[in-house]
Formats: sequence, C-alpha cells, structure tokens
Amino acid sequence: MPSKLVVTMIAALLVAACALQPATVDTGDTGDTGPETYSANLVTYTEDREPCSDRNAYRNAYFGDLHIHTAYSYDARPLGTETTPADAYRFARGEAIPIPPYAEDGTPIMTQQLERPLDFAAVTDHSEFFGEMTLCFDEESPAYNANSCKFLRGETGEGLSPFIRAVISENPGRAADICGEDGSDCLEASLSLWQSTQEMAEEAYDRTSDCSFTTFVGYEYTGTPRSNNYHRNVIFRNGRVPEHAISYIEAPTDVDLWDQLAEQCLEGVEGCDVLAIPHNSNLSSGAMFPSYISRFESSDTARETAELRNAMEPLMEVFQHKGNSECFNGLPNILGAEDELCEQEQVRTVGRQALSFAGEPTVVRFCEEGEIGIRGFVRFGCISKNDFFRSVLLTGLQDEAAIGVNSYKMGVIASTDGHISTAGDTHEHGWPGHLAPETDFETRLSDRGSSPFGLNTNPGGLAGVWAVENSRDAIFESLRRKEVFGTTGTRIRPRLFAGWDFAEDACGMDERPAHGYAAGIPMGGDLNGGPAGASPQLLVSAIQDPDAAQLQKLQVIKGWIDDGGQAHYRVFDVAGQENQAGEVDLQTGEWSGSGSASLCTVFEDPEFDPAESSYYYARAVEVPTLRWSWAQCIALPADERPDTCDNDAPKTIQEMAWTSPIWYLPPD
Repeated sequence: MPSKLVVTMIAALLVAACALQPATVDTGDTGDTGPETYSANLVTYTEDREPCSDRNAYRNAYFGDLHIHTAYSYDARPLGTETTPADAYRFARGEAIPIPPYAEDGTPIMTQQLERPLDFAAVTDHSEFFGEMTLCFDEESPAYNANSCKFLRGETGEGLSPFIRAVISENPGRAADICGEDGSDCLEASLSLWQSTQEMAEEAYDRTSDCSFTTFVGYEYTGTPRSNNYHRNVIFRNGRVPEHAISYIEAPTDVDLWDQLAEQCLEGVEGCDVLAIPHNSNLSSGAMFPSYISRFESSDTARETAELRNAMEPLMEVFQHKGNSECFNGLPNILGAEDELCEQEQVRTVGRQALSFAGEPTVVRFCEEGEIGIRGFVRFGCISKNDFFRSVLLTGLQDEAAIGVNSYKMGVIASTDGHISTAGDTHEHGWPGHLAPETDFETRLSDRGSSPFGLNTNPGGLAGVWAVENSRDAIFESLRRKEVFGTTGTRIRPRLFAGWDFAEDACGMDERPAHGYAAGIPMGGDLNGGPAGASPQLLVSAIQDPDAAQLQKLQVIKGWIDDGGQAHYRVFDVAGQENQAGEVDLQTGEWSGSGSASLCTVFEDPEFDPAESSYYYARAVEVPTLRWSWAQCIALPADERPDTCDNDAPKTIQEMAWTSPIWYLPPD
C-alpha cells in the first residue's frame, strides 16, 4: 500500500486547491462535439482573475518558455549577465532588452528582441545559491570579502569551482566563510532573491480578460551528483509558494525534493500546487531516470516511489540548448531501426575519448543494464537507454510489468535554458548564444570541448500547450494532464488523439478537435482495451509555423514490450510522403522540394497486439533549413566571416515538434 505521504500528495495533485471561482462556458448543443465535460468547468481557478475572452472549450495552442536564467543565477551574473527576471518577462512580451557585453561605464552595447512575443514564461534561476548571490554582491554584507565570494565574483582564478564542487557532490554543503558553519546565513539571505522572483512574476502576469501574457513562479533545482545531470525546473501553479526555494543542498535526491515539496507546498501552504520538470536527461548517464526494478530491493518501495514520481513529474524537457533528449541510435537491449533524426543536435557520441575522475584514459560507451555512470554532464561517462525519452518510456512499460506501475509516464515540453534573460529566443538566424561570452560570434562558433556550449549547442526549443485559455490555472492543468508538446524552436502546432472509430473524413472536418475529443482521448491520456479485433486509430495532425518552413512529414513513433519482456520501437511515416525529395541551397537556405502547410491523417496500427502494453507519440518535421552556425556565417560578407565559420558542424537542420504520448493499456 502507498504511504500516507504518497496518498496525500497524489490526492492533492489530482484535486486542485480549493477553487475561488469555477470557470464555465456554454457551448450550446454538443451534438458530435464532445462530452459535456468540455462545455462546463473548463478551468478551476485557484486565484482571483478575470476569465479570458479567447476561451475555447476545445483548446488553443500557446507557446512559452519554462526554463530561463537571469542575473539571479550563479552561473549567469559572474559571466556578465546583468538583467533580472523582470527583464526576462519584458523580453518574452516582445520588448527589447540589453544583452552582454556592456561598455566600461556599464551602458549597453547590444539589445535583443523577439520577433514574436511568447504567451507564457517562467524564470527558473538556480535556487542553490540565492543566498550566496545576495551576500557576495552586496558590498555592505559581512561576507562580501570572503574568499568564496571573491571566487563567485570572478576575482580569483578558481572562479565558480567551489560552487560547482558543491552541486556535483552527493553530500552537498555550503561555503562556511559565506554562510556560517550551519549554512543558516545563506538560507536566510536566499529569501531576498526568492521574494523578488515572486514579485516580478506577479507584476508581469496579465490578470485581465485580454490574457496577453502568463507567468509562473519557478526555480531550478540543480543537483549534478558525480557530474551527472539531475536538474529539475520547479513550477508553481499560482502565487502561493513555500517560504524557501528548496534546493539540491536541502534535498540531495529526487525523492527528498518530492517529499519536501509535498510537505512545504501541498501540505504546508493552503492552495499551493507544484510540479517538477526534469531536463537534459541526455547528460545524466542513467542518474536521472533509473529503472525502478533495479533501483529498489522491495517491489512495494519501487511501486510507491514510482507513483510519487508520476504525481510530481508528469513531464520532461525533451529538447533545449544542451541538446536532444528524444532518442539515441544503437542503444542496447532495444530493437528498432536507425532513426536519422535522433542524430540531430545530439551532443554525445559513443567512442569519444575521455578521462576518468582519476585522470585515466577512457572511452564513452553504452552503460551496462542498471549502471549509473559518471561525468555525463560534461559529455563523458556512459550513455544509458534511460537518458532518452523514447527508450525511458519503454523502461516504464517494463517496470510496470514487474511492479504494477508504469514508472515513467511522461509527457514532453521543450525550452531554451538561456542564461542571458532572452526567454524563447530560438530563431536560428538571430540567436546570440545562451551564455554571456557567446554573444561574441567567434566564441559562439568555437568548440568548447567537454561542455555542451558553443558550436555544439543550439538555440533551444519552446513549450507548447493545448489549453482552454492563457491563464496560470488553465496552462498548469494542461501541463498536469500532459496535453502538451515541445518544439525545437519554431511554432509548429501538432495534435494527437487516439480512439477506436474515428470518422473516415475526420481530417476534413471543420470541428476536427471536437471530433477527436468525442471519439477518442487526447495526448497524455490512456487508451483502454477496445472492441474485439480492432486496432487503435490515431488522429494525428500538425499545422506549420506560418513564419517558418513548411512541413515535410508527420510521423508516429510506437514503443511496446513483447510477451518476453523485449523492448521495441518503430517509426511510421504517416503523412507527407510526397515531400521527402529535395535539397537545401546552402547559400540561400531555399528548399528545392515540396512541403505542406498542414498535414493530417487517421493512422491505424498495422502491427497491433492487444496483449502488449504500448505507447504512441507523434513527431512533425519541417523541410530542411540552415542551422544557426552556418546561417549566421553566410549572412556576413565572405571577407568578414571569422575563421571559425570553417567547422565540422552540420549546415542544415530539420525543425520538429513532438507530442506527448498516448498509452495503450491491455485488458486485465
């Protein structure tokens, strides 16, 4: 049986905090437009605000960035970022802000501005050193002249090393010369930046019926044990949040984080609701998402912890500036054909030469079954099948067969992880880099070796949601139910429904989403066993970003576990076959082949076995375009291009979008 904590937490997450007012809308006679639940109680408000004028019972697509860093982050301000969360929100709304570097007198040299504003955003500065940042940059602070503060301000050669050592330790602690022996000075000082983060999010939030822009209070939990990525973005539903932003130093394991969020938010603050979003599992060497079969000796403990994880972490970040976490070719113990799109913006390679912590030569390899490696964050260490969305979903199905709970039932978003306050700045042609030093073009084009920055990074992605309106509660509910998607930066609108009997002309219907809800279930949901002899049908569609390239193809990715426990996946091209041929002019970026403004089909699984647990998600893919590293080079006259334009990076990319999965559940 689950513990009292798990029961309390799951109940709190499933039944949102006490509503201040229900948001309802009358859509008239539903007919074939869906069940009554789509015409009433569309949003449960947990805060005072006006309902949005653009509310849509069948969901609007909104785009945002839930992973942004400012000068409040310990790895941003010391490198030159001076802008605050307020600036990040101004940028997200479409205003120009200064970006590094600055003139000697502190005046801006450059500004940056989005071509199109975002709909929503959350600044997620690193919570680990809020207190240290406050004390070390305040000249009146008694700790200002501490050696560790000098490191943080870049006044000594060691730089950020003492702070990086803290977050890579499995027993993290604080610098005593700043924080005192028990660390309490920094915990107290952290309240300043945390309170300011909340106030700036509130100030930028549009509570009027225009619903022009939504903010979320959030932060990043930045554990990197043994140099493996273990990071999570913590996003709160409303302005009711714990007193402190719980960091890796207070909660050095994922279970510790969930427990403390349950205690300090769900149970400790009336109306508080929260979720955590893991990111960059591609750099975790198995640490982020271990198999629950191998992680716990007791199946009861494994099941309880898996339930807790699913309640707290319904999503993962599938793409951002540090690379692609969707899939990786050649993973052991998984059967499936090579997928060339898995190679795009992939920052790790098997066979790469590396050094161990002890300085001994080693080679990057695949992890053994159940192994957790070291140094994944710096692109060394072993590569685990659980580092990637497609394959960790298969691990979840295998865990379910063993412990009775699918341990990794995750939807997907994407974000940028930019560190200069430029929320949602994903345009390949104008991207200025993600760290302050990268705003220098030649530096941006350099290969930084171990770190996934410079040439081997990218502008990052965007989070997409299908929500009834652009408000905190509506978007948070979409995140919770996994009716969300991620893109590599353009604003493709993909959609996925599953059912057993969609209309043959579903793609031609004016009210296609209404039919999807009426005859099936949306992305993020479970499809239960259907009629005897039937196969699941997927109503899958995508609309191109009108300001980007056309769509080349629409794909369905299926993963399943056979009766012997073997994991499989298959990629189906389901629409756009006519757009496959062509090439990109590397001087103009023009695609010589065809493309589509929208694609839609009803796909029926030709290999369906009703006894096999499986999942399906969709991937919409644009025609090839120029990658940032080449596009920005050819925009310069040939005699003005830096030597670093001559590099080994791909010259083209294919922007894409991923839907959250739908899971098929066999009959008991």
